[in-house]
Amino acid sequence: MENIPEPFAAASVAIGTFDGVHRGHQALISAAVADARAHSRPSLVFTFDRHPSELLTPERAPGYLCTPEQRQRWIEALGVDCLVIARFDAALREMTPEAFLRDILKERLGARAVLVGDGFRFGRNQEGDIAYLEAQQERFGYTLHVLAPVMVGGERASSSRIRTLLRRGDLAGAEAILGRPYALTGVVVEGEKLGRRLGYPTANLRPVVPMVVPADGIYAVRVRWREHRAKGACSIGMRPTVGGTQRTIEVFLLDFSGDLYGETLEIEFAARLRDELRFQTLEALVEQMGRDVAQVAELLK
Repeated sequence: MENIPEPFAAASVAIGTFDGVHRGHQALISAAVADARAHSRPSLVFTFDRHPSELLTPERAPGYLCTPEQRQRWIEALGVDCLVIARFDAALREMTPEAFLRDILKERLGARAVLVGDGFRFGRNQEGDIAYLEAQQERFGYTLHVLAPVMVGGERASSSRIRTLLRRGDLAGAEAILGRPYALTGVVVEGEKLGRRLGYPTANLRPVVPMVVPADGIYAVRVRWREHRAKGACSIGMRPTVGGTQRTIEVFLLDFSGDLYGETLEIEFAARLRDELRFQTLEALVEQMGRDVAQVAELLK
């Protein structure tokens, strides 16, 4: 178990994976903070160092909606007193629901209130569910709070729905559920330097974790690294005009020049400009790139 210097005497505990920290997650965590303040005890978020499916069903592991650093930043911004990140390993995977309640929630976290979403399951083979949590309240000394789904556009807010929308290129739909623009984080790696030869040098990104990459196309983005901020035009796709064979993420930064190799950039998607297109000539591609950059400058001014 990470981030538990010593057992808690009492706490209001929100439990979940919290990938993306979307509006549903925000409501759950905020409820834990409010409960803790009402009872003069710490608020605590209990989560995992990876998506449990990476160990349970690796072939179906979803792409991440945030990095661990982003998740921590957004959770702490909600006023949580303590974030506990458990290593999801074979021992935790095989823990029975009873052992989880006894050894973790009661003995380590001192849970007096447990807050979960309505579909929450836990323990070995996901044997624990809401009914089990309800039945064990008196035995383990906590009060259970099951939050109703947060609805966005007539459907429940969920990480899986956000992934679907991003892969369709629907930034507005994803942003409505996230409560913020989607932001992908990647390290700048060496590319073929074609953009430089065309007059638009780009930073080629490799995501720092297996994040969801939006649909192929051209996007207006805001870029952050260290103390720097910049506007950018982001191209995602196979680069069909130049015979590309691998999907790439490339960003041209407006009003910036310099070496970014090895830097970690956070790319916040502001708008989708167009689909990725195949042009008959490089000259036609360069002309379109100029129009794209002008559109980005206008959208983000």
